[in-house]
Amino acid sequence: MTRAVRFAYAQARIQARFARLPSDADWQQLAGVRGLAGFLEEARAGTLRYWVKPLSGASDSHDIEVGLRAVFREQVAEIAGWLPEPWRDAVWWTRWLVLIPLFERLARGGGLPDWIGRDHDLQELLDESGSLDPGRVRRAGAGGLLGAGTEPATLWLTEWRRRWPPLKSESLHNLEDLATLLARHLEDFRRATPENAWALRRLLRARLGHLFHRRPLQPAVVFIYLALVLLDM
Repeated sequence: MTRAVRFAYAQARIQARFARLPSDADWQQLAGVRGLAGFLEEARAGTLRYWVKPLSGASDSHDIEVGLRAVFREQVAEIAGWLPEPWRDAVWWTRWLVLIPLFERLARGGGLPDWIGRDHDLQELLDESGSLDPGRVRRAGAGGLLGAGTEPATLWLTEWRRRWPPLKSESLHNLEDLATLLARHLEDFRRATPENAWALRRLLRARLGHLFHRRPLQPAVVFIYLALVLLDM
């Protein structure tokens, strides 16, 4: 399969997945459900059924986040497998996005949270004493998040750009536009209060959806879709 054909195949699969993302109507329906067990029962009958499979009515917040991280890693691995080989490294790097808050906490001198012991993938990054082991982090492929004196989110973005294959100017421009949009909204979310966070989320989701439809057959579509998945999760 040629690179162009494989990329077109991946785009078709991603378009189909995009159509399965929850709509505003789905979220409004779920917003009226009381209790986690009821939410999960409703979610399993709709578009979120693929994401809530690791969860039960007895899950607490840490169980939910562990489960969703695992589902996201599965999504990343699947999409990377659809794409031409030159793009797999950049896509695979997105699996570390869910751990940026953890690395930020550590960079500011915070200790490891207790919930880290529940996540098998995170346990593999620890040494025998239960501390983060830089050697194991590097062997796991996340060494790009360990730079001293630099915010982990900035380190992540620098490493992501480094993993892009050579690009035509239009593709490069589209990816840079996406990076700028996400960075701007990240700052807005950091300053947001609980009262306006949902409105910010809806705004970002609408902008990402608009970009998704305006970038057919562009590499940016892959990362726009993954950004939408993370936002919904």
